[in-house]
Amino acid sequence: MNQNFKIRMVETLDPNSQICLDHLWEEIQNRYGFQAPNPMDFQDFLPPGGKFFIAEHNETKETIGSAAYTKFSDSQCELDAVYVFPKFRKNKVAISLLNELEKQAQADHYSSMILRAGAPQPEALTLYKNFGFKEIPSFGKWVSDPTAICFEKKII
Repeated sequence: MNQNFKIRMVETLDPNSQICLDHLWEEIQNRYGFQAPNPMDFQDFLPPGGKFFIAEHNETKETIGSAAYTKFSDSQCELDAVYVFPKFRKNKVAISLLNELEKQAQADHYSSMILRAGAPQPEALTLYKNFGFKEIPSFGKWVSDPTAICFEKKII
């Protein structure tokens, strides 16, 4: 595939990564219709607790998207922070980010990835289903969230 972006893992404090989280949180609030401080802290996604990837435009070096996971259990990681800036959507950025995350999760010896999405995110639901995620019962902190639609993908 000829793509005009590259994906890299971010392992130290990086302001572009927090910018992705902030834009994601703004979009979540708009879609779900609420206002609250952003609970996502980029440092939660740093090793050893997680992994964070960003996609950058090859020529301009502009950050175009992100995806991350955190450890949920010894065998599962929780996918989070999947975000692509609107002007870069429909360019396979999210799929490329998910592919890199899955490879890393395998290297980190996870057997599955789990995630939470919801009906106000129809594009995300389609993305995850097309990427091989299967709907599962709500888990962890999402059990009491009536808007949660949770998924799992086996990766080994």
